[in-house]
Amino acid sequence: MAASWSLLVTLRPLAQSPLRGRCVGCGAWAAALAPLATAPGKPFWKDLYKNGLQRANFVPFIAVLKEYCNTVQLDSGIDYRKRELPAAGKLYYLTSEADVEAVMDKLFDELAQKQNDLTRPRILKVQGRELRLNKACGTVADCTFEELCERPLGASDYLELSKNFDTIFLRNIPQFTLANRTQGRRFITLIDNFYDLKVRIICSASTPISSLFLHQHHDSELEQSRILMDDLGLSQDSAEGLSMFTGEEEIFAFQRTISRLTEMQTEQYWNEGDRTKK
Repeated sequence: MAASWSLLVTLRPLAQSPLRGRCVGCGAWAAALAPLATAPGKPFWKDLYKNGLQRANFVPFIAVLKEYCNTVQLDSGIDYRKRELPAAGKLYYLTSEADVEAVMDKLFDELAQKQNDLTRPRILKVQGRELRLNKACGTVADCTFEELCERPLGASDYLELSKNFDTIFLRNIPQFTLANRTQGRRFITLIDNFYDLKVRIICSASTPISSLFLHQHHDSELEQSRILMDDLGLSQDSAEGLSMFTGEEEIFAFQRTISRLTEMQTEQYWNEGDRTKK
């Protein structure tokens, strides 16, 4: 009897593997392999690799997956990041609160006093570029949303931040709509990097965490979409299913971001991010 292996199949962009659908479909089960794959979101066959590059080449393989694979839903219905856990004090402030800037300044000064450094601007080197921060002390940085998400920064910049600082103040986070989705995507990437490396954050924002993302279209954004559709030569019907026009990808990603931000307020997360104990 042929040997059997368990494999983790990763769906990379078809540009990197243009023959993937045909190769995997023809060979996997013929060789008695047992592919194991995971996918985020709800069960999904019709939406698998939705809006992906050259998806038409992949669609025939979906039928093969449905025929040979069992679908197991792993979602328990519980967001464990939102469990009721002890809070690490107040780490999330509303910009409408009285004296919020003074309160955050005081918190920064208290943390800075524990550092063997002076409060000063810092410059980080990222792939030959300079990432300038206006205010930092040791492993504590004091930044604004404009500083980190209004500038053209990306994952590599946020990763470098996460490596150099274990505590970051992030001030003046706005409410996100599809009109400022570019800044929203940067914010999602920022929080993903902070969360993965257990960076502790102290925030001020215009709305509570649960209301950070408002899914509604503004006239200015609809006009931008129409201009982009014209530039791409797309009709209204052909553009309706594309996530870049519906905001579907941002909605899914923001649900994860809100969940992570909630966990980042807990005492357990704060203690895990204390690098002085490591």
